[in-house]
Amino acid sequence: MLPNFPKPLPDHDNPTNRTVKVDDRLYQYLVDVSVRESDILKALRRETAQYHMARMQLSPEVGQLLSLLVKLQAPKKLLEIGVFTGYSTLSMAMAMPADATLVAIEKKQMWLDIATRYLEQAGVLERVTTHCEKALPVLESLLDEAGTFDFIFIDADKKNLLAYYHLAKQLLRPGGCLLIDNTLWWGNVADDAFDDKDTCVVRELNKTIYQDKDVELSLIPIGDGLTLVRKNT
Repeated sequence: MLPNFPKPLPDHDNPTNRTVKVDDRLYQYLVDVSVRESDILKALRRETAQYHMARMQLSPEVGQLLSLLVKLQAPKKLLEIGVFTGYSTLSMAMAMPADATLVAIEKKQMWLDIATRYLEQAGVLERVTTHCEKALPVLESLLDEAGTFDFIFIDADKKNLLAYYHLAKQLLRPGGCLLIDNTLWWGNVADDAFDDKDTCVVRELNKTIYQDKDVELSLIPIGDGLTLVRKNT
């Protein structure tokens, strides 16, 4: 029996072999056959689930991709903008080389305290420098280290997203990897009915990156949308 391929869109510029639609059944299959979530990450995810903002947490498959990319690139100097309870922080810290360091920025002490506890439990806290303050001042203070970071992950407030991108690009070395979460923003970016500030900022960011000739990019429809950027020069 032939696979049930999705029907092509009317616009002939759209490829017929487009990304498959992931419903609940297929998503569960994806998790069952590909996600190898460690016990400590499971514990962190379950603890975070009790909070009303739990939807901000990275999904397990995105955390695993983040970990795999760190292992593939073996970065020595990492930066994270937006920690929340630390699922992404822990995923990166446990995957990075033994001589690597990670700078993690989170403005809410409550979330950072949870992340710190799990980083300590995993035995990687000594290689992670945390900042409990707004991200923009910290990023600006790091500009004397411009061009030295190998790997940067952005998963923070949308209000300052464009500023985070431009500052992160300055901090990243040529050939370095920048990842940005939530770039499909619950699908709202593709619906003109949504014109709220956050949706408009994400749209503008996607347009900015697409038009930026200094980088290569791929927007992956995983989780809430994950954009991978490689800085050329």
